[in-house]
Amino acid sequence: MPKPVEAPAPAPPKLEPIVRDLDAIRADKTLRVIFTFNSTGYFVFRGETMGYEYELLSRFARDQKLKLVPVVVRDSATLVEQLNKGDGDVIAAQLVAPGNESEILATDGLYETAPVVVQRGAGSPASGHTAATTTALEREQREAGESVTIRARLVANPRELAGRDVHLSRRSPYRGTLLELNDALTDDVHVVEVDQSADKLIQRLSEGEIGYTVAAENVARLKATEYANLVIQPQLGPPKQVVWAVRRNAPQLHDALNAWLKTQRKLMAILYRKYFLDRRGFAERAVSRYLTAETGTLSPFDEWFREYARIPGWDWRLVASQAYQESRFNPNAKSWAGAIGLMQIMPRTARELRVNPHDPRQAIEGACRYLWKFDDHFKEIRSEDNRTRLVLASYNVGLGHVEDARRLAKKHGDDPDDWDDVAYWLIRKSKRAVYNDPVVKYGFARGTEPVDYVERVMDRFAHYKQFVDDEVDVGRASARLPDGVGGLKPALR
Repeated sequence: MPKPVEAPAPAPPKLEPIVRDLDAIRADKTLRVIFTFNSTGYFVFRGETMGYEYELLSRFARDQKLKLVPVVVRDSATLVEQLNKGDGDVIAAQLVAPGNESEILATDGLYETAPVVVQRGAGSPASGHTAATTTALEREQREAGESVTIRARLVANPRELAGRDVHLSRRSPYRGTLLELNDALTDDVHVVEVDQSADKLIQRLSEGEIGYTVAAENVARLKATEYANLVIQPQLGPPKQVVWAVRRNAPQLHDALNAWLKTQRKLMAILYRKYFLDRRGFAERAVSRYLTAETGTLSPFDEWFREYARIPGWDWRLVASQAYQESRFNPNAKSWAGAIGLMQIMPRTARELRVNPHDPRQAIEGACRYLWKFDDHFKEIRSEDNRTRLVLASYNVGLGHVEDARRLAKKHGDDPDDWDDVAYWLIRKSKRAVYNDPVVKYGFARGTEPVDYVERVMDRFAHYKQFVDDEVDVGRASARLPDGVGGLKPALR
């Protein structure tokens, strides 16, 4: 009697998108953007958040008076799911325009590029080998985790990929292109999907670990400036538009993005040249230890940020974000007001702290002690976010001006412990009627500057958290703190 065949399990129902269109986004004042790490769309270099799609969407958010909040997704298979759950409002992940928009609404094109085969030519570590394709033994070695150099013959047209392994990122839009190619071949292309970016696959290919991959032509030609042994051919199909995606029930956001894009063609051309045509700039980033997504390094001073952030009990990436805002990680910086060094410490404050502000290590240690002083002053404020923002504002404009704004908030029925209320009165301290109020002790302040400072530091901190893990060896850091510092605030918040 034949064994009964079990019916396949039904596919899980597709997640219905949440209701959150542009009206709700404006009410929330926050645009959440789903990014993936890549070398042209969204990355951090020398502490600065950069990328073609990031810069465009930052400008869109600013024009809409929204705050851009990054949401980094490492598994691209979940991009649409996370969009529909409401984790993000826009997908900006070098999406190729889909043929079927039943799941999402795609914007107008940002630019177009064709899918190409990327393979290894002369100069490869394995360039002396001439075998036609991956052998069964090599596949077994790879599956067993053994190091193996893939020997691959150059292909001149797509049909020559028949029977070969082609590695693709799981988020690659070109899987369908290869499956369409299989329909015309007697021997299928073997598509090997992996949880790695196209950038990483091109690196592995250059180093001889895989034989072929498929990538966007403009990105592949940039990567050829980094890896001289790449061959970018053949093209697998016509150029396709790269787009953003929103939920299918968010037509207001979709229409607003399209209307905005129509007015930004000059900016889009400038940014395209910056990120896709400037090969010298790309090559500089590619070899730098400060391309953070690849190296996990923000600056030459990361070790000291980790070490001394223990003093105020802060996340070291927040101190790093503050340092970038102060000096762009330049230990020789000097402001018009006389502030010096990496953390822009005034000479009088440096004398009080007994540090040399020109020395980056001493500057970080001194700045962190200064932050601790402010943090201790605001210790009764239970909200960590509010306390952190008040500390940053005090570092920038002085504790006296921040306390003036808190007294004004209290006098007018606002919350002196809430940063938004304090920021409102800090900004108003530039008005004569306000800075002459009897509760004001420190007079005029150009309050827009500290408010902008706080927002920029906190926004950058949000990006840094996406790119760098918070790995702190507390025991090691404590052992290396200078005399008189260890034990001040040993518990990390």
